Amino acid sequence: MIPAENHSESGFSLIELMVAMVIGLILAAGAFKIFTAQEKVYSVQDQLLERQQNIRAGLDNITRSLQMAGYDPVESDNFGITAYQAAAPFFPASNASTLALAAASELYFTIDDSEDGTIDNNGDERFGFKINSNNLVSASIQSSDGDIASWQPVAENIESMAVSYTYADGTVSTAVGLPDNAVSNRNFKDIRSVTVTLTARTAKEDPDFTDPDTGDHYHRETLASTVMLRNLSY
Repeated sequence: MIPAENHSESGFSLIELMVAMVIGLILAAGAFKIFTAQEKVYSVQDQLLERQQNIRAGLDNITRSLQMAGYDPVESDNFGITAYQAAAPFFPASNASTLALAAASELYFTIDDSEDGTIDNNGDERFGFKINSNNLVSASIQSSDGDIASWQPVAENIESMAVSYTYADGTVSTAVGLPDNAVSNRNFKDIRSVTVTLTARTAKEDPDFTDPDTGDHYHRETLASTVMLRNLSY
């Protein structure tokens, strides 16, 4: 009788294959979770960096122009902080008897760039900044009459701007009131410094973060810059 041959077969059983697949899926899910978590961290960091760049760019733009506010080499007394009005001359002279500020959320000022004592109808002598749809914008002046033709974007995702004024006697407009040429010690020529405060937010919401004040999911940052108005310090 010929003995039967012994056949040795190797391989994985169905159960072993299923266990291996489950382990593989668990490892893949863990790796994907780590990847998405890191990707989210990088995304939030990019948003925070962009927010900081926006708010700094906005403040730099305002302060560079504001440093020349009130430049008036012929001493006409017309130039400095002013307000915008809907009718000509649109940017009144700073010494106008009826000039008064009604809000601290916008900023307007003039510079005698041509050194002729007259507030010319151009963007070299008339400046304006405000917030429009969560963007910091600056006034584009039409040379025909000196009115604001349009508002040009300066920095995105800036949701608020606050302006305060320090007077010659050391008081601040947040405590005693905005500049008003009809009020002693609060005349526009009494202004010695301007503080601009901007609040920026990230472009996108972070679902894992809740702002304690607003209840939404934007990360915010507030920065302020104070400019000493050397052209008004007399």
